[in-house]
Amino acid sequence: MSRTKDLRNCSAEEIRKFLDSFDVILSDCDGVLWHIDSPIENAVEALSKLQSFGKKVYLVTNNGTAGANMICTRLKKSGFEAKDDQVIIPPKVIAWHLKQINFKGQVFAIAMEPFRKVLIDAGIDLLDEKIPYIRPNDVAATVCAVQDLKSVKAVITDFDVNCNWAKLTFAISCLKRKDVLYLAGALDRWVTCGNGSMILGPGPLTDIVTEGSGREPTSCAKPSIILQNYVFDLCNVTNPKRCLFIGDTVNHDMKFGGMCGFQKFFVSTGCDTIVEAQKTEETCPDYYLPNFGQLVPILDGIF
Repeated sequence: MSRTKDLRNCSAEEIRKFLDSFDVILSDCDGVLWHIDSPIENAVEALSKLQSFGKKVYLVTNNGTAGANMICTRLKKSGFEAKDDQVIIPPKVIAWHLKQINFKGQVFAIAMEPFRKVLIDAGIDLLDEKIPYIRPNDVAATVCAVQDLKSVKAVITDFDVNCNWAKLTFAISCLKRKDVLYLAGALDRWVTCGNGSMILGPGPLTDIVTEGSGREPTSCAKPSIILQNYVFDLCNVTNPKRCLFIGDTVNHDMKFGGMCGFQKFFVSTGCDTIVEAQKTEETCPDYYLPNFGQLVPILDGIF
């Protein structure tokens, strides 16, 4: 779709119009600012320059494995000052949603420790991650341990390097009760590394629980209505068109930007290509750069 503007080909006047068209920036992290194992050249500097123009910046990532504080620390090392409330991660959204619906009961979460800590700090009754207890040499006890626990009223799935048969089976057992909420953080199938390779994401693990339980999770990450409601509330969004969403994925970032009515800025340093992003009106970006860091020399050439 020809409406996508490649900022490398824009005049100084067009760049100024681009900058004047938004007040709020919402940027993905992985694949835009850095890969899991390495920074993307000049990308954080580009974000800093936009913030220096008076833009309000939020980081919106599906990666709940690090925690907001660790993301702020990583940004600070690259020269960008961000506060905790500028970082939007799935566990924050889930905790907010559970309070919105006045949830009562215990939660079983397949997630990393930083993710779990956000839930605990929010006052959510989280089942010990070591439950169910498994006795490898006692088959009967093992089968008993993964049976439904009536106190569990919600199951949450996200990325967990320690995910195992016991956790998946226990989650499925609990979800056989239709009154148990089923919420999901990130559903990304793949994550890009700095060397161009991709590693397995959390999506396939959640698929196992979904297939085994016969239930579909309510998504709380990009792209989801719950995240949209959270962002609009936190960022006090009154005019979506004055918001710019920067991302590297089609089905997560561009789709989320489209459903929110935001302007969309695509970079191809992640999993997807600009050609893939332009295939549908919903995901077609308004702006494009191969690398977000390329915005630095463009802005330096004007200001």
